[in-house]
Amino acid sequence: MRKLTQTELAHRVWKDRQYLYKIEKGKVTPNVFTIAMIALALDISLSELLEDVVLE
Repeated sequence: MRKLTQTELAHRVWKDRQYLYKIEKGKVTPNVFTIAMIALALDISLSELLEDVVLE
């Protein structure tokens, strides 16, 4: 997994830093394309990115 700042990650996934912050805090739900772009930017698989997601 790459170590990126929110700003660097935002640039790689064509989103702004505030949007990524909102994703982290659970304030917005990203679409599948954005989730896939985040996984690619972090150099990990989708399953790795989502393995700790807990459905309520």
